[in-house]
Amino acid sequence: MRNTYLIAKREYLERIRTRAFMVMTVLIPLLMGGSLVLPGLFIGQRAQGTKRMVVVASDQRSGEVIANELKAAKNDALQQRESVTHQGGLPKRALPPPHVEIEVDTNSSDVHRAALAAKVDNKQLDGVIWATNDALAAKHIVFITRDVSSFEENLEIQQSVSKAVQRDILKTKGLSDAEIENAQARVQLDAQSPSGKSAGNFATTFIPMLFMIMVLYMSVLLYGINVMNAVLEEKASRVMEVVLASAKPTELMAGKVLGVGAVGLTQIAIWIAAGAVYPALMSGSVDLTKVIAGKVVVFFVIFFVLGYLLYSSLYAAIGAMCNSQQEAQQISQLVTLPLVLPLFLIGYIIEYPASPIAVVASMFPLSSPLIMFARIAMYKEPLSRMGWEIGAAIAIDVLTIYLIILLCAKIYRVGILMYGKRPTMPEIMKWLKYA
Repeated sequence: MRNTYLIAKREYLERIRTRAFMVMTVLIPLLMGGSLVLPGLFIGQRAQGTKRMVVVASDQRSGEVIANELKAAKNDALQQRESVTHQGGLPKRALPPPHVEIEVDTNSSDVHRAALAAKVDNKQLDGVIWATNDALAAKHIVFITRDVSSFEENLEIQQSVSKAVQRDILKTKGLSDAEIENAQARVQLDAQSPSGKSAGNFATTFIPMLFMIMVLYMSVLLYGINVMNAVLEEKASRVMEVVLASAKPTELMAGKVLGVGAVGLTQIAIWIAAGAVYPALMSGSVDLTKVIAGKVVVFFVIFFVLGYLLYSSLYAAIGAMCNSQQEAQQISQLVTLPLVLPLFLIGYIIEYPASPIAVVASMFPLSSPLIMFARIAMYKEPLSRMGWEIGAAIAIDVLTIYLIILLCAKIYRVGILMYGKRPTMPEIMKWLKYA
């Protein structure tokens, strides 16, 4: 036990003092902060100038109806963003009010259309909406803009013009403005569980969960490969032979796994602390409890430890079997594959978290760290309702880790002193038999 502690301490101190550790520890929080601040700054810069648009219609009244709908759509979009911001606890300074001027033009001649297109091309106008009676009757309007690939703006204009046409038709049927407004009012949907628990805002739940899934995946993969590389380096330099004079192979393997794992936990703890301190550095209060629930953080650490112990043991065995990084990389792809495949199921599991595929994948030990964590992060009911699934998944993971560590320790015991060609599968089976 003492040898395991000394080896783990040495691995921990050696890696935590490297420049790579310091750079990554600082870089990740900066990227996280930049992902929140920079989009708001870019939006603010784009919104500083006034956006000028022209609606070309066959008559003034039709043009004004479309222009009013476009202005109302801008205000609705701002209110929705503010609602998401309020629910997620994000600062409102990243959401500037829209500045748009919409002019109605009744000149629908081809010459005038070419002149307006030239103004758009020369940046005198930001867009021209060609909504004449013929275009509306054909249900095909043209939006002249420099940014033809702006999906959000194009969809907003399409919906606004469609709504304006509906309003015009309803008005000809004798409905008042209040009746039309009531008929076109958007219905809000609040998904609730049988116990009355609301799902909340999907974006403020999904985005942090997806981000933490990627961090979990990268951390398990990165630190598992670090264990493999550490074994390869010491095996190539023959330091292993000296260390084995005073420590057993299993102690050496356990020390490396625990030492590198402690480095990962240290780095994650620093990132979590940076996430807690970051709101104080921003103008406006940010309530992280509305973005990331406490249960998500707790189970993130639990499944990081489980996933790391599982995959790092496999990577340590690979490092003991191989003699170079080229050989190890070829075999490690087989180990990485079960960790990559769950990423393709995340979308399906978010849509159907209680489906048989989701339950089975969350119980399968090689995919459990990612899949079960995703299900817990998106689950809105009390965790006691899926407590047996969580307990079963953790128990299966622990049992699998124990068996894999025993198996890999046998490979590690023989492989670390084997040099020359890469062992074949029959040779590995012999190691397991005689180790």
